[in-house]
Amino acid sequence: MDIKLSLENLADNIRAVVTTPSRNPWIYEEGEVRKPGSIHIAIFALLIGIGAVTGSFGSIAFPLGYGVSGFWPGVAVQAVGSIWFGLWGALAGGLFPFISNSLSGAPLYVSLAYFPSNFIQGLLPFLVFKYLKVDPRLNNWVGYAAYVLFAVIINNALGATWAVTALTSFHLITVTSTPLFFSGWLIGNGLPSLIFGIIVLKILSKTVVRSRAFCKGWLA
Repeated sequence: MDIKLSLENLADNIRAVVTTPSRNPWIYEEGEVRKPGSIHIAIFALLIGIGAVTGSFGSIAFPLGYGVSGFWPGVAVQAVGSIWFGLWGALAGGLFPFISNSLSGAPLYVSLAYFPSNFIQGLLPFLVFKYLKVDPRLNNWVGYAAYVLFAVIINNALGATWAVTALTSFHLITVTSTPLFFSGWLIGNGLPSLIFGIIVLKILSKTVVRSRAFCKGWLA
């Protein structure tokens, strides 16, 4: 009887841990107040720096032209940075390509045209993870599925569509070369986002979600 009661108590405790809302990092604790601070400004600057380095590497090492790369690791900074740090990450993800694109020889007006693509590539994963309460620690298949769908495929497909449309509108590429640039953007972004993004989320999210830098809201 005692063993049976102990097992039942253990089961009840496990269910309580799994179903407690506070275990989901997106849910506010009772009385919790989060405000933007200097840590978020520092994170914003850090993301721009890391993104500029990784983006420049991809744009220079695997160029397709006009800042489009066959393998662009900067997109992992956009996706992961936005999931963790909200609008700070999305804005940083839209801004650091100005640096990497300029180093690869892309004109400034092309970088301006790319801004919506780069912004949405980070913003969409953040919105999905935040409003669907997807745990960035990737503790189950839901997290992996959400990341692959919205941080690897859909966000980069939207970014590629906008970018190719801009390049075509500027008469920088021909209609016949559109599939090359579209697939180059989609695959060149999708692969590094899939590889590096999942690894970084899995390893570091446990630490990040416990910090004050993690944004449960848009800016804090």
